[in-house]
Amino acid sequence: MRADFFWSERYHPKAANTVALRGCYGAKKQRLLSLLAAYCGQAELYCAPLRPQQLAAVYLPDRDVIFADGDCLTALQADKELSLDGGCDWSALCGSSAALASIAAKVRVCDKKYARFFKAARLLQQSFSVLDKARLDRQKLRRCALRLCRKELPPQGGHIGLETRRMLSCMCGGGMATHFLTIARLCAVLIIIEDFAGAAGSALLQLIRGRALAGGTDVIFCPSPMDDSAAEFLFMPALMLGVCVCNRFHRPRALIAALEEGKRFERMRILRTERFYLPQAQQNLKQLRFLHRAQWELLEEASAALARRDKLLAAGEGIYAAAGRCEGLASLAAQALALAGLKT
Repeated sequence: MRADFFWSERYHPKAANTVALRGCYGAKKQRLLSLLAAYCGQAELYCAPLRPQQLAAVYLPDRDVIFADGDCLTALQADKELSLDGGCDWSALCGSSAALASIAAKVRVCDKKYARFFKAARLLQQSFSVLDKARLDRQKLRRCALRLCRKELPPQGGHIGLETRRMLSCMCGGGMATHFLTIARLCAVLIIIEDFAGAAGSALLQLIRGRALAGGTDVIFCPSPMDDSAAEFLFMPALMLGVCVCNRFHRPRALIAALEEGKRFERMRILRTERFYLPQAQQNLKQLRFLHRAQWELLEEASAALARRDKLLAAGEGIYAAAGRCEGLASLAAQALALAGLKT
């Protein structure tokens, strides 16, 4: 399934019309969202938080409309709703009510376990980010950012660029997931900043972002799922230019291999950041290594909870699929478009 970004409660598109699709879990809703995405060739597809295999929303920027899975995105504020329960066999669902209630209870347990471990991992990320930032050579960073911007960005215009924030990565049942094909789609020129500590790469990307916006270039900014204040990906669609930070969660070789499966870039540059760090005290190095090991163990527990949650949700969707019928998708798509004020 193709998707461009993860849906995030903080970083998601805003539209004049939002239509929530409710009821009838599983494949029928996924097919309906895919059908609505085909209505406009410039559609942006958003997968569900924590589940990259599930389509959660379709954004049509040319029509300023969002069609979303209202049951998956519970915090979504919808202007209109469309119920899909008309095609369900309710007698079959009533016979499985106990099984569905049990699945829902186990999913809640998995959610709490994931939230506990992921929150602890994020707190550790903040702890060693403070240690890394304290030993940055800011002057070298600024000089490097200035050279890159002079080479890659156009001369400054007379206006400030617009910034869009999206989530490109998310912790999922199989570990950290990233939409690599979105990078290949948005970029012809790619700059990879290899920084396993994390602080220098994020600081350098923030400096490039500031220069691009000041020069009138529109950007798509993608923060890290581990730290909202840390930058991870930056795209300038008008220039077909992207800047990516490779760290402990996004290894450079894996990133390049995933990207080059779908596309050959016009130009790719790898920038290493060891020279931007001041010498580290031995005591601090030991502390960082301990924090890194602890964080990996917490993330493994969080990932295991999400994997268990995915299996439970798949079982529940199987029950709904057995009670539902997939005909009438064209009629439902026409109703959804009519609710959004679009012509079929």
